[in-house]
Amino acid sequence: MEMKTLADNATPSHTTNRLRVGLHILFWICYLVYEALIWGMVDGEYIQRLAFSSVELPVKVIATYLTLHYLIDKLLLPRKYTLFIVSLTLSMIAFGIVLRILDYYTVYPTFYPAGLHLPVFYFPKILISIFSIYSVVAIVASYHLGKHWHDHQLAAQRLQKEQLESELKLLKSQINPHFLFNTLNNLYVLALNQSNRTPETIHKLSELMSYMLYDSNQPEVSLKKELYYIENYIALEKLRYEARLDISLNVYTDIEGIMIAPLMILPFVENCFKHGVSKQIDHSWIRIDISSNDSTLVVKVENNKNAEAMKTMKPVSGIGLQNVRKRLALIYPERHQLDILDEEESYLVVLRLEIINKMSTPKPVDRLKHFSV
Repeated sequence: MEMKTLADNATPSHTTNRLRVGLHILFWICYLVYEALIWGMVDGEYIQRLAFSSVELPVKVIATYLTLHYLIDKLLLPRKYTLFIVSLTLSMIAFGIVLRILDYYTVYPTFYPAGLHLPVFYFPKILISIFSIYSVVAIVASYHLGKHWHDHQLAAQRLQKEQLESELKLLKSQINPHFLFNTLNNLYVLALNQSNRTPETIHKLSELMSYMLYDSNQPEVSLKKELYYIENYIALEKLRYEARLDISLNVYTDIEGIMIAPLMILPFVENCFKHGVSKQIDHSWIRIDISSNDSTLVVKVENNKNAEAMKTMKPVSGIGLQNVRKRLALIYPERHQLDILDEEESYLVVLRLEIINKMSTPKPVDRLKHFSV
């Protein structure tokens, strides 16, 4: 049978507890030595001062941990302020009297017999005892409260982060069902006609769905990847509109190394089809421009629209601009600017993102990508 040592059986929590106990013991030893040295400098009686402090130490230790783990943890932090003040006052008086009695009958007869001429319950001496105890209690309690506040802040930040992550996952999961429905209908028609475009269309749809469902769970993706899947989205949407649609995707900068939150640009393109192209009777156009200026990424998405149709249009479900606004506020607080210009004949969205990632030097490129039908 395999033998295990105590060290093998020790769990991280046991190790942490032992470390905490060790640090507490070390603190009280340091305090004892410090107090003996400070008082010893007054009269040079270091041994007597060390003995004196050693006798008083148990009272100070008990008063300290009672204050921390009962008065503070059970009364102050739960906001039972009246009970805390009353209990603290009574405990200070009680421990002051206990320390005065302890000193009077143990330390004074041996080291300071002259001090016996005063009564044991001499009030100024009790006050000095209270101050002696609660000066160290105040130091330890300050650290205890500071640590509690720090832990509380960390817990609040962790909870807020978890809530934000949950909300972001929910927002990113809101894929437009109309797009999927129409694409599947188009696939059905292509399959009936035995079109050689069917395999490619299925492949583009599977890649896009994979990006929306899986890649979008990453905090950041490369801009190149986002644009690649926008190309797939555009190619799938073009199946519906044939020759009455003209789309241009223009990249005027070197996008290598630029990282953005996933699905940050695609909703604007989706919005063009949802609120612009689908409402047009005649020719429709969409223009997407990508550029950068220093550490700022600029995305412009513009489409023409049917003004009369837009007046009677009702809001449509999907990712939508409200979704994007929420995501921008969560992911890029104080690091983005979203401008929307709703003109009579066109709709323009301008998004500026402050990019922290190291970016390559921008290089003007004339229509690096261009789609048209």
